[in-house]
Formats: sequence, C-alpha cells, structure tokens
Amino acid sequence: MSITMKPPSKLLGRSAKTSLDRIDLLILEALRRNGRITYQALSEKVGLSPRPCLERVKRLEQKGVIRGYTVLVEPAALGHDIIALAGISMRDPSTATRQRLERAFMAHPCVVELQVVNGEYDYIARIVAPTLSAYEALTDAFLADTGFGIGRIHTTFVLKTLKSFDGYPMPDSED
Repeated sequence: MSITMKPPSKLLGRSAKTSLDRIDLLILEALRRNGRITYQALSEKVGLSPRPCLERVKRLEQKGVIRGYTVLVEPAALGHDIIALAGISMRDPSTATRQRLERAFMAHPCVVELQVVNGEYDYIARIVAPTLSAYEALTDAFLADTGFGIGRIHTTFVLKTLKSFDGYPMPDSED
C-alpha cells in the first residue's frame, strides 16, 4: 500500500533544510520510524498538542517534504527473487529519446527505482523480477526497441541485502 501526495509545485532546494526546525525534524524522524503512529502519540512524542502537530504534518506534506506514506515489503514475499542494479548507457541521448525511455521505465512496474546519473552510465535502475529469464526478457525488450536509444545495459545482481533503504537520515537538530 502506498499513498502518494501531490508533488510540490517547485522542487525543494537547499533552503528546505533551513526551514525545518527541531520539532519538524522530530516529527519526520517519528514518522520515518513508524508511519502508522497516531497523531495523539506523535504529538506526545514531539511535545506538542495534537492540533498544532497535525497542522505541522499537513504543512510538511504541502511543502513536499513528506512525499507520501508507504509500507516496506520484503521483495521475495512478492515473488521478486531477482533484484538487479542496471547501469544504462544511451546510444542516442537526444531529449526526445531520453523522455521516451524515462516514461517507459517509470511506467514499468518492475523498475522500482530510476536515477539519472553521471559517469559511465546515464541511468541506474533497480529492477525486480521473479526469475533470471524474466529479467533477461525485460532488458532484451528495452534493448530491442531502437526508439529507446539504449546502447548498453550493464547488470549487477544483488546476492544478499545487508541493509535495505528505509528512509533518509535526519540531520542533527543542533546543526
């Protein structure tokens, strides 16, 4: 289950951190640890009454600091036995080709994360699949479609996850 909110009207810049006070950081940390916490419990944890606490959470949502709420699920429990990190190099880096590729990747349910990067690759994608053959079929389909302009996909398979992503670290409130 994932609840997504309307994206902020403009991207958050460096000033976003400076606009977060100690209470905001406490709220974010409490929600990061337990997104199902009640507003009553949250308000007690951060030292506010429930109404001002709720107003702060709503403000953080409206500013785009809180992008949404989700549940973290074990991939294998959903049949995703293959987790791959794919480095994608473009053969045709034109804007139209990149936009087409990005739309296709973002729409594909097996592509669970996509980053534009610099260096050897143009993109890094985290891709899940039930089997190696399913992963191969997916990447072969992307490579075969010349309209995507992919020159190469370099795959690194995850053998064992030692630490899963569970949210971004909170800065010290003393900073």
